[in-house]
Amino acid sequence: MSRLFISQKQLTAPALGIARFRYYKRSLQRLCSAEQKMFEEELIKLECHFTWDLQKEDADLNYLEIKFTESLSVQSDHEGNVRQRELNFCAYIHHLQGFSDKARECLEKAKEVQNDDSYNIITYGNLAWLHHHMADDTMARVYLEKLAQISGAFPSPAEELRREVLSEKAWSFLHFSKKHYIKAKEIFHEVLEKEPEDTECNTGYAFALFHLEGLEIREDKRVPFEESPAVSQLKRALKFDPDNSMIHVFMGLKCYKNKRNSEAWGYMKQALDMAPYDLSVVLSVAKFMKKEQCYDMALGVLKKMLEKAPDSSRLHHEIANNYRWKAMQLRDVHNPKLLSHCIHHLEEGARLNPDFVYPQIELAQRYAEVGNYAKAKQKFQELFARPNLRLADLQAWHRIYGDFNMYRLGSEATAVKHYKEGMALQKVSTEWRICKNRLHKVLHNTRNDVYQIREFMKSLRDNTERIEN
Repeated sequence: MSRLFISQKQLTAPALGIARFRYYKRSLQRLCSAEQKMFEEELIKLECHFTWDLQKEDADLNYLEIKFTESLSVQSDHEGNVRQRELNFCAYIHHLQGFSDKARECLEKAKEVQNDDSYNIITYGNLAWLHHHMADDTMARVYLEKLAQISGAFPSPAEELRREVLSEKAWSFLHFSKKHYIKAKEIFHEVLEKEPEDTECNTGYAFALFHLEGLEIREDKRVPFEESPAVSQLKRALKFDPDNSMIHVFMGLKCYKNKRNSEAWGYMKQALDMAPYDLSVVLSVAKFMKKEQCYDMALGVLKKMLEKAPDSSRLHHEIANNYRWKAMQLRDVHNPKLLSHCIHHLEEGARLNPDFVYPQIELAQRYAEVGNYAKAKQKFQELFARPNLRLADLQAWHRIYGDFNMYRLGSEATAVKHYKEGMALQKVSTEWRICKNRLHKVLHNTRNDVYQIREFMKSLRDNTERIEN
């Protein structure tokens, strides 16, 4: 085989003869192909976001990008491994969005967080894959070499993965989408079987159980507080990590959903005292206050946070919501001052995050409420014209644009058309049921079913049954 390794200069037809030239060329091609195959196999063995089957179709990438970039920009006191985990996750989201340079920037920052290479297994794996996707296999091989020098980077199936890798994998599943909650729970549980007092995995396991129980929206189907595995695990996690503000938030939400409101307030206040400038904590506590109809209190918490994070689109959206609900509480939904504040913050949110569609549908509604129908219609049409709208956003658009036509423009026929189109998208969001209720209301108020609503409903049921069968 050593005779194959000759210089490109020597590899010419006149020098070797046609037959030998073709032989050596085929041999070199086979060698290169074998090397490429080995290289790709090494990439596939890596434990990192690129190999965890996190598909963009399963997640709201815009929401995840905004959530994590805002979090990273505000919180500078995160521990190294938490910050590195968020940077790795954010990099992968950027990759899925097609923003390779942003992804690389996040990974370079993640690499700088830890001096100990043993904590960089996932970061190096992500860098190897990202460079491969960017057609820079030379740099990808550099990171493969770095990983080869870290003990346990390429474990065989019988070997135990590093705890740090398992932990980050579980957190990534938990953050990415509800489709992966069970996987996250199983990984955290796997670690706890070997290390039952591991603080981080006790917390992660509690959060996974909390999110899984939260998937059940019907109150009569929820697990009672006293029987809830999530509540039990949250309490256990709190013993290991009493200063974790999000554990307090989740305990507060569990209490609230089980009508233990005084306990819920205690947990929420404690969480806010612990982390008054943690964006996730502040937004969660403010939403709880909104549910409790304490709109001024919620606005105070949110505005205080806004001083530290003026470019948070999520903060602006939540502030706008509270102004809207405050107006309803005062039974003055057209209050010009409150509506003006609401519109201002929705516009700011749209400016900061133009890809977040739902708040902009709300903005169109608010324009209509102040009597600016032309601006409302323009906003509705602008949003509908966007390519690749998420089905949930499209369903919300049809329902709310239907309401605009029904209650503002007085066009019942147009409203019915959009309620039908919203329902036809199936149960992709809670807006489906609202569309259905709107149609039933029209049917009740009109004679002879002039809009063929019954026929439409029957057709929809028949189609659903065919799909299910």
